[in-house]
Amino acid sequence: MSTTTDEILQTELPAKPAVLSRLGVEMQQEDPDFARVSELIGADVGLASAVVKIANSPYVGLGRRIASVQQAVIYLGLSEVFGVVTGLLLRRSFKGGGAQMEQLWDAAARRAGFMSWLARQLRATNADRAYTCGLFEDCGMAVLLLRAPGYAQALPELLCMPNPRETERQVHGLDHVILSQALIRAWGLPEVIALAVKCHHDVTELESLAIAPEARTLVALSAFGNEALRRQDGVETHWPAHADQVARVLGRSPDDLESQFEELLSLPVAA
Repeated sequence: MSTTTDEILQTELPAKPAVLSRLGVEMQQEDPDFARVSELIGADVGLASAVVKIANSPYVGLGRRIASVQQAVIYLGLSEVFGVVTGLLLRRSFKGGGAQMEQLWDAAARRAGFMSWLARQLRATNADRAYTCGLFEDCGMAVLLLRAPGYAQALPELLCMPNPRETERQVHGLDHVILSQALIRAWGLPEVIALAVKCHHDVTELESLAIAPEARTLVALSAFGNEALRRQDGVETHWPAHADQVARVLGRSPDDLESQFEELLSLPVAA
């Protein structure tokens, strides 16, 4: 690598966007101002249109047509809108990378949607946390794609591996999970998301991981979301190796989750 691990962690991570800081301050108020939140988002046309589009996604399933940011804030709630905005700003923070970067963000957006959908279906955890976790899970790959020589060439093979971390460490001196965690913390997101992201490749040991119950649930949702991605894209599955553990953590049977896959993947693709 042309840069050291410390240099990447200290200088290469995108800064927390100002609008996210302003939204965070508003959400910390005892009585948050929905109109102010709508105004902050609406001031950015691209951000506003993307929030409305996601609110109308079949994975959100509001059952009504959302026509404005204010409606999205009212019907989704502040926490979920904050999660959506965070993800949109994350994607915007990375410039370059070409088609591979677009593929990374497409997969991240679909995984986030799948995870939040299942969180709602099972009432497993807050859908906004599931969504944010799915978006940030592989954001360290985006950093490496831009900053690590040779990473772009290796990325297709890495994406097919159940756990590419060791290969990344051998070649580049650090792995994408370290970077993902660092960015989550730099942007002031909940620590439980950083913990779940740290463990998302350890799903075959899911029940024995020494982590908080909510983090374990997020890892299980991630496993489901990533399997849904593979099925949607028609690529090799890793599901049999951890299906039973994921089902137990989510309080369901493997057959129940198969039914969830069928329902999820039959939903219309958002325009």
